[in-house]
Amino acid sequence: MTATRPASRPELASAVDAVQEWIDRRQRVMLAHLHQCNQSPAQLHVLGVLREGGSTTVSHLASLLGISPPSASAIVDRMVDGGLVVRERSEEDRRTVGVSLTPSGEAALKAAIGGRRGWLQRVLGQLDDTELRDTVTVMRRLERAIAEAPSAD
Repeated sequence: MTATRPASRPELASAVDAVQEWIDRRQRVMLAHLHQCNQSPAQLHVLGVLREGGSTTVSHLASLLGISPPSASAIVDRMVDGGLVVRERSEEDRRTVGVSLTPSGEAALKAAIGGRRGWLQRVLGQLDDTELRDTVTVMRRLERAIAEAPSAD
């Protein structure tokens, strides 16, 4: 699906509109679902970061989240109280305290975003094999285009 010519302005505008509308609809559905969870979006973000990257310090977590260390510490404190994460002192350097996901935190994250794979299987199961291959090709090409695009500064 490599483009042999640049998209004309009407094609590009139409594609931008379609993708933006799709993103907006998906975000509304996702936010509606997240509001049904017991965790704040910030807490769910922390849970996701910890699941993906493993144990980390509060200061590193703050930099990953783009917030101040005191803000990150306050979020972590509430999550420790809720049993979603634990603080553990490092065995190598007793001055370092790591934050880790608990089984309850993993379960909360799964409840918040779980079911997505099953839903995707039901949705994508409606496509024929050619459409599935095209979907994968387009998704991979979009990922490359995103990585190659200049920043939006």
